[in-house]
Amino acid sequence: MNKFNPNFYMDATDDAEMIQKAVDEAAKTGEKVIVPRHNERTGKDIWIIPRAIKVYTGTTICLDNCHLRQADDSLDNIFKNSYARTEEGKLLENRQYDIHIYGVGNALIDGGNHNGLIERNANRDGRPRVIVNCPMHFINCERIRIEGLRFIHCRYWGICFHFCSSGRVSNIYFMNFSNCPNQDGIDLRTGCNNFVIENISGFTQDDTVALTNGEPTYDVVGMDNSIHNVIIRNITTGTRCAQVRLLNHFGRKVYNITIENLMTYVEYDPSDEVASKNPLRIPCSENYFMDSKTTSAQPENEYWRKFSDDTRPSTSVRIGENYYYNLSKPETKAQLGDTYNVIVRNVQSRARFPIFIGRTLADSVIENVQAFGDSAVAVFIDGGEYDNLKFNNVGYSRKFAEHFEEYRASQVHTERDFDLHTIMHFSDDAFARNIKISGITTSSASPAVFEGNADVEVEAHDIYLRDKSTPLVKGNIKVNLI
Repeated sequence: MNKFNPNFYMDATDDAEMIQKAVDEAAKTGEKVIVPRHNERTGKDIWIIPRAIKVYTGTTICLDNCHLRQADDSLDNIFKNSYARTEEGKLLENRQYDIHIYGVGNALIDGGNHNGLIERNANRDGRPRVIVNCPMHFINCERIRIEGLRFIHCRYWGICFHFCSSGRVSNIYFMNFSNCPNQDGIDLRTGCNNFVIENISGFTQDDTVALTNGEPTYDVVGMDNSIHNVIIRNITTGTRCAQVRLLNHFGRKVYNITIENLMTYVEYDPSDEVASKNPLRIPCSENYFMDSKTTSAQPENEYWRKFSDDTRPSTSVRIGENYYYNLSKPETKAQLGDTYNVIVRNVQSRARFPIFIGRTLADSVIENVQAFGDSAVAVFIDGGEYDNLKFNNVGYSRKFAEHFEEYRASQVHTERDFDLHTIMHFSDDAFARNIKISGITTSSASPAVFEGNADVEVEAHDIYLRDKSTPLVKGNIKVNLI
């Protein structure tokens, strides 16, 4: 046994110290740390982590078929870079490089029993920020790779980055079954760029991948605060929220984003006859907790329980947001030109809204969107200002299912009234120019191709009506057929 195996440190007081000592030793020579399945100090096949393991420039950690679990009452991550959330971490000169954490076999990252810390009670009564509940948090890092891991029971977001670049997150499986709010999968926050996020599966109660750039929480002096140059691909998840979400306000930009190859998780097409004979099922995972009854966030478990039994996404791709800015300062909400150069392609979705766009978007392309099952509206464009958008090959599959209770809930959620199965709905307070659409396929139940009374001009061609009597427009949308 060598010094880069945590089992070398049998005199450590806990599992985190064992792994930390191996990481510290490896940092001296650039060796790789291998965390094995069996913990020889405890005699168990699990590692209980009461505080974060700090990683450095050049750290490589292989999680070899092992199980790492946050200690029940811990208020810290499992992994973070050594300068994360420190004064040193705010300086570009302390940027950390070449961090690689990867799994072999069934490498498991486990949030365990929830500690009760959530956004609503964070930073109060001596509690820390809720970011400590993320299994992994990195700030001011470059060339960072997280690969081949399975996350279960996350206490908050799974993997979070601030001001990180040249990163790759790949081959990640999530099973976050709604025991607490805000169980995002992967979050790129302010200042992240040049990332590839790919091959993500499982279930995330909140957004699977979120690029969120709003009011400052962490900053690195002298660094660009935009989120840009990000490729997101091969996402096959169930979620209560969005599979991929872009959100920015406060003058911060999101641009040069490619999102491709998204499928919503289903065992059965909801429009198939066999679906009614089989209950909707969240994919199975280890639903265990060790010697504790605090499985859910307290005291919010009763509030949140109603969200726990559905894998249906609200939307597959959500771009923009008419909330989360300073309501007393309207100038802090995103403006036209803050979100641009977004490409979305190859989306097969039974979400309420396969594509949901809000607040603003410019110079972007959305193509090859297939709504199936019980989707409500293929493309929902909320209030805001939009320019130079192209939509190609958008429509419904041949069969569909109508769940009216779900649709009514969708209307309450959006605070909008809309009809089911329209291809594109524009909210009344949308303003859009240079909107070009080609290759539309309606469902046989579509009340119209376009709906809304907004100040919108659309140029469209190549429209296939499954029911020839379907009108082109319901409302006052201006559509020019070419």
